[in-house]
Amino acid sequence: PRKATLHKYPILSLFTVAARKRVYLWSFRSSEAVPALYAGCILAFMPLYGMQIPLALCAAVIFRANLPILAGIQLVSNPITLPFIYWIAYVTGDFFLSIFGSTPPTIETSTKIEESNLLLKSIRNMTAMVGGGMIIGYFIGFISSIIYRIMAKRAAQTYDNLKVVQKEKEKSAAS
Repeated sequence: PRKATLHKYPILSLFTVAARKRVYLWSFRSSEAVPALYAGCILAFMPLYGMQIPLALCAAVIFRANLPILAGIQLVSNPITLPFIYWIAYVTGDFFLSIFGSTPPTIETSTKIEESNLLLKSIRNMTAMVGGGMIIGYFIGFISSIIYRIMAKRAAQTYDNLKVVQKEKEKSAAS
């Protein structure tokens, strides 16, 4: 939804006044788009499916970032892509955890030890997924921010060139 049409949406209409006061939520300047790219990519690769859009809204307000970009990136993780994303996040996180000396616990024969090892293994697996998601999200956010800045610079140059051409046409039409 655009800022001007927020009042037409049932749930969003509750936030219309607050959203209109925060113009950075709708701005595509680099100062608002780049934080949205970073935060959006990190959120998209975290194991938080179902909570991503509300967290994106909170992140947009906290980081003064563009809300449509931040929320749109969350659509990358959907039921079709989730197994691949979570697997890649786990493998990446597991790789970095193994580099820094954290090894998965071994399973012993006693039931109490097995239960504690299962808990430790679950904590390590979740840590691997979260850490891997953050690493991948930061890396993809970095790449996408570079691409965004290059494209914004090219768009500004094209716009400036169009203004020069328009002025030349106006001069030739006047003479």
